[in-house]
Amino acid sequence: MNMSIPRRILVLSATFWLSACITSETPKPLAQTSPEYSTAFHEAIEDAEKRLRDKPNDREARLNLARTLRWAGRIEDAAQVLDTPPTAFANDTKFWAERGKLSLLQGNSLQGLAQLERATQGTTGDWRLYSAIGIANDTMNRYGDAEIAYRKALELCPNDAGILNNLGVSQGLSGRLDQAVLTLKDALHFGQHTDLINRNLRLFTRARDLCATCSTDYLKQGDSLILAAGLTATDQQGSCTSGPQTPQIPPSAMVETLAAITPDAPPPSVNIKVYFEFDSATLKPETMDTLNTLGEALTYGELNNYRFQIAGHTDAVGLDDYNLKLSSQRAQAVSNYLVTTFAIDPARLEAVGFGESQLLDWDHPDGEVNRRVQVTRLDHL
Repeated sequence: MNMSIPRRILVLSATFWLSACITSETPKPLAQTSPEYSTAFHEAIEDAEKRLRDKPNDREARLNLARTLRWAGRIEDAAQVLDTPPTAFANDTKFWAERGKLSLLQGNSLQGLAQLERATQGTTGDWRLYSAIGIANDTMNRYGDAEIAYRKALELCPNDAGILNNLGVSQGLSGRLDQAVLTLKDALHFGQHTDLINRNLRLFTRARDLCATCSTDYLKQGDSLILAAGLTATDQQGSCTSGPQTPQIPPSAMVETLAAITPDAPPPSVNIKVYFEFDSATLKPETMDTLNTLGEALTYGELNNYRFQIAGHTDAVGLDDYNLKLSSQRAQAVSNYLVTTFAIDPARLEAVGFGESQLLDWDHPDGEVNRRVQVTRLDHL
């Protein structure tokens, strides 16, 4: 079933003009997010602000607000949150990691690199920091140092799609376009960040077909957008894992699955991986590609005339009641995003949480594959 689905929301994308080679300009701050993207974080920002008001000296509350503002594109507001912290944060690794990312987005590459390197002094095994350090070096065209940082990140977390994406981007920006294409193709095999990786793969494949000078200028016009998108891949929470994960599903396959009519069979459903802030229902930017794919599917053709259940599931770590409540809140966050971003009638979406009651892998109750959102087609409107 071959379907072409129009992209409604383009997050961190750019239009590249190929009519002439343009001289690259002075490096700019890394690109920020679209207005639609910022709007989707409105409720999350309000919640984070309330948490910080209630606990003004709590590190996680302050960092959560700063990260959420950064994801919404409010970079200066995020920086202000971290520029007036309690003095107890002065040697905090997570504080300096977040402040370093904000400095990169503000265009202060040297300061951002120094802050990220300061964060590494408090930890020796955080691959996300080294991936962000790679991006910091890329913003200053220090591609050799960037590759060293990415290789260090891969030593700590082998076969991570986000790191491989950032490495491939670095190789492409340095002019090694053939190597960039190969690295990005390798990254696709791991089933994560596939929309981001595919965009970069198309970009560098196209640049490879231009003259040498033109390809360099072509990439320089959008390098801040590319690097800003890669920076979100360094926000992943939790430990590095190479175990089974819920794969990303392309729009056409999602439509085909949810539109299937099979007599006497259960209602069709798909499982998707949605990333949230730790211990909260705040959506992370790395999950937006998946939710945009879902939104496109639910508003495509005949599916636009059906109701759907949005079900949250957790693993078996933690208390049953807590997991049930958290899964309900996360299902509602997904529903809210779809309503806000795709103008879906709220009556079409039924958000529920099942906690740990419906594990996919009972042999590994704490497995990554159990933490998911399940979308099931219900009745016709």
